[in-house]
Amino acid sequence: MLVRALRSLFVLLPAASATCEDFATYSTRPEGTPSTGPLGLPFMRPDVGCRTFNSSAVEKVVANLTSRMKDPDLARLFENTYANTLDTTVKWFNDNLTFVVTGDIPAEWLRDSVNQFKVYLPLVGHDEPLKQLTRGVINLQARYITQFPYCNAFQPPPESGLPAECCSGDTGAAVSPPENLTIVWTCGYELDSLLSFLQLSRRYYEFSGDDSIFTFDNGGWFNAVENVLQVIHDQATPTYDAAGNVISFYNISGPNQQYMKNDGRGPPKANTGLIGTTYRPSDDVVYFPYNIPHQAMAVVELRGLASLLRSVGLRPDIQATATARASSVETALWKWGTVLTKDWGEVFAYEVDGFGGAAIQDDPNVPSLVSFPYLEFVNASNSIYANTRKMVLSTTGNPYYGFGPVIRGVSSPHIDEKHVWPMGLISEVVTGTDDDDILTKLEFLKNTTTGLGLMHESVNTHNVTDYTRPWFAWCNSYFGEAILQLAQTKPHLVMKDGDAFNLTTVLLG
Repeated sequence: MLVRALRSLFVLLPAASATCEDFATYSTRPEGTPSTGPLGLPFMRPDVGCRTFNSSAVEKVVANLTSRMKDPDLARLFENTYANTLDTTVKWFNDNLTFVVTGDIPAEWLRDSVNQFKVYLPLVGHDEPLKQLTRGVINLQARYITQFPYCNAFQPPPESGLPAECCSGDTGAAVSPPENLTIVWTCGYELDSLLSFLQLSRRYYEFSGDDSIFTFDNGGWFNAVENVLQVIHDQATPTYDAAGNVISFYNISGPNQQYMKNDGRGPPKANTGLIGTTYRPSDDVVYFPYNIPHQAMAVVELRGLASLLRSVGLRPDIQATATARASSVETALWKWGTVLTKDWGEVFAYEVDGFGGAAIQDDPNVPSLVSFPYLEFVNASNSIYANTRKMVLSTTGNPYYGFGPVIRGVSSPHIDEKHVWPMGLISEVVTGTDDDDILTKLEFLKNTTTGLGLMHESVNTHNVTDYTRPWFAWCNSYFGEAILQLAQTKPHLVMKDGDAFNLTTVLLG
């Protein structure tokens, strides 16, 4: 009862703190005391009374790890980024639901919110309020997916009392199945959004053992999972039936979505066993309908779903469906998702259509080709992955590899070819095996915050002051996750004493 009372009190804090500056403005200028390193990076966490959630476990991790890191600038970046989601993006929660925004966009993206919270999962067994908050993210996502399984971003829930924000990303769009803009922010169908919900559910249970996500709202989680599997089934259907009729389960066109070809249906897809998508993880429309990083994530998360349900002894029908689909997608991925190139050998394509079309590139947004080991699809030593990594991280193999004196790495058509995304460099770090290369990427990341001490969405390869999004919570969480991983697995790179960071010891201390 005490925990619930404290949480109820905390709900009032953001509303009570009328003097707290909006972080969208706060994040655009240096605040706080500079770090003692050569970059003098500012302290960019809001005052305690202005934070949207406080976690005792997070504070323990921050205090212990930063005190032991040998690079003061890197330590300051970890301090600012690791807690950023909790500090700034939890707009409302109660005992069962949590509404979290992406940062400077006032909506909850399924994919972003999962990636914002993943970094905290190892802590939920040691921090009951944080566990409850994370469970609320899953519960609300289950509701959203049950209502609008093809949609990717959402407005606040009615219980919050928060108004629907204007103006939705789908203002002026034509969408089928139809959406409701009092609930939906954008209805861009992204397979990875649905898979992210499965991932957060699985990993939350692994760390918490909390099975209440299966029973909340009369088993609404299972309704969401059934919707995910139905979308996957439908989107594995080819464009043409046996009589040549065109089949489409989802159409979208509109000024803010980029126009999809073929009256909003998108490019045709052959009968391959792969799962179609309309948007990439970047929110850009696909060139070809079968995004290969999506397929890799689907294999892992569908098997993970089956394993989760086996562990709790529930829904053998879903277990069987998920296992069968994972196997069919994996077989199709290895058949259709690799391409033999003259310069790089056999590589993974970024997208294919099953008719011979293939996009040879990568995109920095996860899931990406570089992130395959992070997704747990293949090991970094896999020969096709190794070839692919060399190709997409080269100036001659990837049309969207930007390079210059400021930063070099994977760029994205979501902005343009000359803006490299720090998120892509973080993926290089978490999947990297070469110590010198990892340190090089960390230097780029440290030196491209424009002195603001937070991760940007993208940075111009020749002008560090030309960046997008000063407040991008997903990338901040991802950077915090990367530093925590290095402290645990490659402590000689970041720790003064070279000793591995032990999360359990710190949390129990």
